[in-house]
Amino acid sequence: MGRILKSTAFLVLILVGIYLALDVLLVLDNMAKYIILASLILLFVCKDIQSHRQSKDLRIAHRKLKDISEITKAILSTMRLEEILKLVMRDIRKEFDFDQVFLYHLEQTENRKLLKCIASPWAVSIKGISRYNIFVEGRPGILSLAIKENKPYIVEDARVDSRVEPPIINELKLKSFAVIPIVVKNGPPGALIVSQSNLKRKITEDDFAPLLLFANQVGIAIENAKLLKYTEELTRLDELTQVYNQREFQRRLPEDIELTRRYAHFLSLAMLDIDDFKHYNDTNGHLAGDMVLKQLSQILTGNLRRTDAPFRYGGEEFAVILPATSREGALIILEKVRKEVENFPFEYREKQPGGKVTVSIGIATYPIDTKNAQDLVNCADKALYRAKEKGKNRTCLYRELTEKTGLRTENSKN
Repeated sequence: MGRILKSTAFLVLILVGIYLALDVLLVLDNMAKYIILASLILLFVCKDIQSHRQSKDLRIAHRKLKDISEITKAILSTMRLEEILKLVMRDIRKEFDFDQVFLYHLEQTENRKLLKCIASPWAVSIKGISRYNIFVEGRPGILSLAIKENKPYIVEDARVDSRVEPPIINELKLKSFAVIPIVVKNGPPGALIVSQSNLKRKITEDDFAPLLLFANQVGIAIENAKLLKYTEELTRLDELTQVYNQREFQRRLPEDIELTRRYAHFLSLAMLDIDDFKHYNDTNGHLAGDMVLKQLSQILTGNLRRTDAPFRYGGEEFAVILPATSREGALIILEKVRKEVENFPFEYREKQPGGKVTVSIGIATYPIDTKNAQDLVNCADKALYRAKEKGKNRTCLYRELTEKTGLRTENSKN
């Protein structure tokens, strides 16, 4: 209100001054003076309106930048990718007034490209929300174009726009939307789809600037999260063999046993040791020994199921956790591994006792042999030693020891 009064008073003073100047300097009739004054008043009013609009636009832009800054702080406050995606979904709907938001990233499958939906208004999943996934086939669609050209697009009516991929219409049910590219430095690019379902307002190019700024921050956050995940993965892996290390084994086994207990399943643990490995190292050198460890790890991972987890327990000893697996099931899987090792053409194998590289394996099963994580390791180790005593290159169940010797662990109750 004060601003309006000041502007009005200033305008009146200027107009009075102009009128007096016209009256003294120019010989004009009153009508001409009034026309000049009216023109000047109109000019001042237009300038004032323009100034007010610019000031309002600046305030809106400042507020949007402040909102984006707050969103960025929230996104960068966590390094967990799923948490980042949840924040993206929440904040872009809250601050930008879009209720339909989808996040895609481009992935190369075996024979074609896939636009994988990793976030929607209803769910977030790094593995992808298969219902909303889009395969890139033939001519690039609007999503592919935005990613390829790193350029935002607006679709006024998806039903008549030939560039729009069918799943956007059929599954996402979008009519009018914008596509904003996301650039991830060392990973697959992606795109945001934003829409207002009830069409309260039309998406315009004025929305691009803040959305592109937001998308850039999302790309940085995703890159940071992936870098953290990669670093964490490195700390869980054995550097030489690229299977999990003992630290990860100590973390993983109690967790898997707890899940097994909760769902009343079996869990088997196998301990595996290379026979006469010291002889192999002393005869052929440690570089050759390292190669055997690498090749053995590849045999393990190649013969185990996706749910099974191999670990380098220490030296030439490996462990395998087999969730939801009885001892009979574990025996079948590990016997296959043992035979694969026995028949594999390791270098210098002919110098080993028996002319081949072999392994001995011990298996124990929760909850039949024990109900305790550390005891389960001890049981599998004892079965392994029994396999060594019986001549090596064989698989032994802990049950065989208990049946012959009556041995029981403190926590076993058959």
